[in-house]
Amino acid sequence: MNKFAQNLIQVVNELQDKLKDSLEFDLPQIVVIGGQSSGKSSVLESIVGRDFLPRGTGIVTRRPLVLQLIADKDITEDFGEFSHSPGNQFCDFNDIRAEIIAETNREVPAECAISPKPIGLKIYSSKVLDLTLVDLPGMTRVAVGSQPWDIESQIEKMILDYISGENCLILAVTPANQDLATSDALKLANKVDPEGDRTIGVLTKLDLMDSGTDARNILIGHHAIKLKRGFHGVVNRSQKDIDGKKDIKKALLDEHKFFVEHPAYSSMAKRMGINHLQQFLQTELFAHIAVRLPPLKAKTEFKLNQVNEYLKKIEFPEDSMEKERLLAQTIESFRNHFKSSMGGSVWRVDVNDLSCGAIINVLMNDTFPKEIELLFYDEKRLSRKIATAIQNSFGTRLGVFIPDAAFTSCVDPLIELFVKPAITCVDWVTDEITKTIRKCLDDINCFPNLKKVFADLTLDFVRESNQKCKQMVDHLIQTERCYPNTLHEDFVEMIGDGKTTPIAPPQLYPQTPQQKAQNLKSDWISYKKNDLWFVLKDTTLYWFKDEKQNGKKGSIDLKGCQMTFKDAKSTKLVLILPKSYRISNQFMLTFNTRQALDKWWYWLAEVGVAVAANQVIIKSIDWDLKYDESFESGSQLNVNCVTQDLTFPDVMNTQVDEVKRYLHTYFVILKKTFKDRLPKLCQLELINVTSKFIRTELQVRIRDQFSTIDEIIGEDPDKELRIELLNNKKEYTEAIVIMEKYSKMRL
Repeated sequence: MNKFAQNLIQVVNELQDKLKDSLEFDLPQIVVIGGQSSGKSSVLESIVGRDFLPRGTGIVTRRPLVLQLIADKDITEDFGEFSHSPGNQFCDFNDIRAEIIAETNREVPAECAISPKPIGLKIYSSKVLDLTLVDLPGMTRVAVGSQPWDIESQIEKMILDYISGENCLILAVTPANQDLATSDALKLANKVDPEGDRTIGVLTKLDLMDSGTDARNILIGHHAIKLKRGFHGVVNRSQKDIDGKKDIKKALLDEHKFFVEHPAYSSMAKRMGINHLQQFLQTELFAHIAVRLPPLKAKTEFKLNQVNEYLKKIEFPEDSMEKERLLAQTIESFRNHFKSSMGGSVWRVDVNDLSCGAIINVLMNDTFPKEIELLFYDEKRLSRKIATAIQNSFGTRLGVFIPDAAFTSCVDPLIELFVKPAITCVDWVTDEITKTIRKCLDDINCFPNLKKVFADLTLDFVRESNQKCKQMVDHLIQTERCYPNTLHEDFVEMIGDGKTTPIAPPQLYPQTPQQKAQNLKSDWISYKKNDLWFVLKDTTLYWFKDEKQNGKKGSIDLKGCQMTFKDAKSTKLVLILPKSYRISNQFMLTFNTRQALDKWWYWLAEVGVAVAANQVIIKSIDWDLKYDESFESGSQLNVNCVTQDLTFPDVMNTQVDEVKRYLHTYFVILKKTFKDRLPKLCQLELINVTSKFIRTELQVRIRDQFSTIDEIIGEDPDKELRIELLNNKKEYTEAIVIMEKYSKMRL
């Protein structure tokens, strides 16, 4: 073989030395497999020309043996060298056998166990060809003696791990006096190489076949089992020859004589025997390496890039300076992410999902104002409270003017209505800020301990801000309660001209004691056999005790409602309410005439009430069983069922109505005030302070809580993984350097 071929095989040998027991590389190599007593060990010893392998009964080879044959014409004495004992030359091959046994036992103490960790052995000789072979444990079917019960599957898995790679040539050793269909070696080879592209067949014990039989047809390819690299026949030493210390050289001469003199093999004697087999293996290995090495180099470079990229992701600072720089960079990244999430200062934004800042904007400036607009009070009960306040103010005396106490005493409960939606708005904004902080920390690349430090301190501050903001909401409520501003310009303007035209969206309240029916969508409608005065205002349906809209009985938000009736002659209309209503979802109205129903059908359709697909009359629900003693708020159906009449004299009606008009006007102003102040309060005391905390105070609190930078950064969470990746990087780098020799050799 030429020098280039020898050097090429040496390149693979170097790779094996560097990578040792790594199966990940799938190096171009020849792996020898066969059943126990197939003659596998004898074939290897004949190729080497020396007795050096352990022999005995049962499983003798219990670890893979990577055998590198290195031809050196200058040496005078053959010797072996193990990869686990570099520099220690074994000139006595009996010592090599003893060291194989000792090294096997060091890794596999149990007598009959196996290990996939290979033993590396180089044999330097002037009589061998450059060749690399991997000897694997012989296959067995039944556990014998102290062998593990699953020894067959253990050996099979080890063999498949080695021969599954596309770069592996399989040397399948099978006795010729055995039916090939039952060959364990060929069976496993067929699993990973069904086309027979990578498998080389070796037939042993040709001299032991029954008289009158031969393997000629198999050797020339006239057989059902097709191997593209063919079958090769050899004759090994018998057990008697081995026990008698028959020299391998003499055995090779006898092998040649057998093929020359045998009538079935004489014509192919030059293509038979150990000498031909080792030359064939060297040629095949060289050609295989030449084809497979360039793609292997590209694959290794790709894996090296992957390792480098992953190492960048799990980078960990080594010294204090790097850790300080990491802390500063992480705080800056956190600040930028939070600022970007709040929005308002970027040129490019997400067009698929709302940012956290946009969600907060909707909550403060849309959802919260809608909740405020849904606030209302029970006018009948308010009338009673006003009358009581007036009577208590006068006591036993008679008064001429309406006492201020009637207004100031009854405005408190109206102000209290704003507590719940205001506090809820603060919690809404706080929740979104919390989500934003967690998302920002997930988006930036920082270590778990550092991320936890950031999250704990920042979220603690947000919780503190939440409580402070709620205290300011309470302060705002108390401010409004302690000083009702009846000189407010809107209040003066609305009261002064005798009208209650609101600055906010329209509020339901009679402008005059007797409002003309044609200006309102209103009518007498029967509900539960009681005639009530129904008024449709925007998308809300109200009903009262009388046309003056005294004694409000309840209201329905018609958004999402549907309507239906029984048939063309029916005067009953059913409103089907959304599932969000807590009390019921069906509401039946009975009209005096069909024309009246048609009119209301048209009005309801105008405000968006849809026609139910299934027009089935549903039994009416007794709403009057539900009653809340307090002022009501919210968008659910609210019904009053007060049966007690007002206890104040009729002469007080005018005074009560006037105070109620004042309260209603002030209620409109309160709605405007809270819709204006709450978003400002949340922006200042929740959003701005959190942004400032991250920008200026977070690092200060971190320094106050931790004494060293190591406590802040924490331990390396990926230490073991990083060590593994660094080892892989070293292996890949060294492998690429070795494979570069191939490129230089070609030049």
